Amino acid sequence: MKYINIEIHRKVLNMSIPMLRCGAIWPCVPSTGTILKILNSFYMLLNFSLLIFYLITLCTDLYYNYTDMNVCGNDGCYFLGTVMIMFKGYKFRTMYDKILKLIDDVYGPIDTLIRTSDRGIIMNIKHSLFFENLHFYAFLISCLSLSFTIIVLTPREKGELPIRAVYPFNSTISPYNEMALFYQAYCVLYCLLVIIALDMTTIAFIRWSTIQMKALTANYKNCDAKSIKRATLISPSETLKIINEINPWKITDEDLEIRTFLPFEQSEADDTEDSFVWRFRTCIKNHQRLLQLMISVNATLSPFLLVQFSTSTLIICMSGFQWISNTGSHGNLIKYTVFLEICFAELLFWCYYGDEFNYSADAITYSQWMSGWENAFNKKSIYKMSNLMTIPMNQSIRRLEIKAFGMFSLSMPTFLSVVKSSYSVLVLMTTANSDE
Repeated sequence: MKYINIEIHRKVLNMSIPMLRCGAIWPCVPSTGTILKILNSFYMLLNFSLLIFYLITLCTDLYYNYTDMNVCGNDGCYFLGTVMIMFKGYKFRTMYDKILKLIDDVYGPIDTLIRTSDRGIIMNIKHSLFFENLHFYAFLISCLSLSFTIIVLTPREKGELPIRAVYPFNSTISPYNEMALFYQAYCVLYCLLVIIALDMTTIAFIRWSTIQMKALTANYKNCDAKSIKRATLISPSETLKIINEINPWKITDEDLEIRTFLPFEQSEADDTEDSFVWRFRTCIKNHQRLLQLMISVNATLSPFLLVQFSTSTLIICMSGFQWISNTGSHGNLIKYTVFLEICFAELLFWCYYGDEFNYSADAITYSQWMSGWENAFNKKSIYKMSNLMTIPMNQSIRRLEIKAFGMFSLSMPTFLSVVKSSYSVLVLMTTANSDE
């Protein structure tokens, strides 16, 4: 029956992981046959070699045309984007075991929360699931549109290639021209499909950690055992029926309100004890677990975030410069418009979900004070109350947020700062080009 749960809220993950394995970013599962494992390793080395050669052809063209700002901007977009994707793929490969553990830690409690009788948490999961699917397909369509624009719509003379490059053979004549065209199309399509799987998998860590944080925040407020009920676990078939009946377009803020005390795991639901102290201690335990989870999330995502923000900022500048410079070419305008759209969308997704997580985490302290502790203790047990409250309050002093090596946090102010910096560099590039 558990497979029903997984199918409900892991839909995007179940699409991303096969893409990672088929693209040889991740190895095959242990049960896979030896031949397929060998083919997976061979395919990984083949793709690595093809992308390295692809970068060499771009660098060679840059070397011969380093004085031309338009050529540098054009080649720079492809070069930086490819380097970013290769770096992310490399980190995903080397951090394979850590990422698998992180998937279990992030999605495991959601398997329990989605089966609770509280309609509010199911609404929250349905709401997140809807936007996860929406963002996945929007990103997929954008990337496929970019690959189609690059390969098909980019205007070029007979014998020219859609991406400027220098090869050790004459790529303007047949059949070398067709071979080079197929090679470039493969590299572009492969890179874009890989970045979809990588980004959707990593952004999901933040999205579903936020759901856990919202559930914990609600639990702190629902610690009063006398007036607030505990949620029970229902069957997966009932959960599936409830989720299918929910229209995501009609979900309101009131629908998202969690009104019962939620279990994060089966043992919490089976425990017959129920009191303010038991509930509050359960919240402390889950709070400590989330603190450790966010340490793991930050350690995993920091290199991705640093490379993502630095390369995306440069690509935005170069794409914007090309967009301004190629005013007479409709094909190039479309291409660089899609380039800008994808780069902005990537940064916006990261910052939006980081900001949402920060907002949920900041509500922890308020929820602790609203837990009803003043009604749970009398004057004789004031010392027990102070000892119980000290631990979570100390935990709340440490602000939970998604950061890249502690340099910057994922938030909307960070997104606006990147946009502002990109615009400043773009103005500098256009001014330098006009002076020449």
